[in-house]
Amino acid sequence: MSQNTSLDALATRAKIAVIVPATNTIVQPEMEAMRPSGVTNHVSRMLLPVRPYDDMQAYRQALETEKGNLEEALSLVLPCEPHAVAHGHSIHSFRGDRARALAEQNRLEALAGIPFITPSMAVLEGLKAIGDPKRIAVLTPYWPPADALIQEFFVSCGYDVVANHGLKAKGPISVAQFTPEQIIEGFKTLNAPGVEAFVHVGTNLPVSALTPQIEAEFGKPLIGVNVATYWLALRRLGIQDPLPGFGVLAEKH
Repeated sequence: MSQNTSLDALATRAKIAVIVPATNTIVQPEMEAMRPSGVTNHVSRMLLPVRPYDDMQAYRQALETEKGNLEEALSLVLPCEPHAVAHGHSIHSFRGDRARALAEQNRLEALAGIPFITPSMAVLEGLKAIGDPKRIAVLTPYWPPADALIQEFFVSCGYDVVANHGLKAKGPISVAQFTPEQIIEGFKTLNAPGVEAFVHVGTNLPVSALTPQIEAEFGKPLIGVNVATYWLALRRLGIQDPLPGFGVLAEKH
């Protein structure tokens, strides 16, 4: 699917394709809020099955086997000739270890013919950019089987997951309905002794704009999945603009 890319009257610097689940209502507005002048975002949606939230064994099986139409969503956005793809879906990219995550990103990048940023690799790059703190605490909207997969991923990458907390959303739409107070309370739960940095996984959880408040309140950097993914897409394109209002990673690195 390699293709030429071009600028236009509004995209004087870059066009970024953003692929999100069909149910996701947070990635698009958050990445639009982060968008620098001269960069335009172009969204394509992928269908995913809804995981069962009343049967944890079936939920775990769904995590390991579900497949969406990512390649189709990619094919529908590539004709606008973007310069990079930001993938706004977390859980698939956190399955397995770093080698698997990197191989999947490389596969998708080869398919697209342009930089393809997956959430797991973006979070790892974000952690590295702020000094690679090893003792982390992770907030998600998920249930224990998904939280276990994410913890296994970070442990395989050399991190000590001191604490993790899943908000147990009862469906993909409800993830976007958590209030700022509930999200901040979730980070408060994670604020254990020895935690060096917070991580947020789950692209439909509205964390990005809360990042400065959370960092100030708890005195720890926060690497949020949407901020890290969009930040890395820009940096891969050589766009170094600070992104004020979205935390230390976006503003200082």
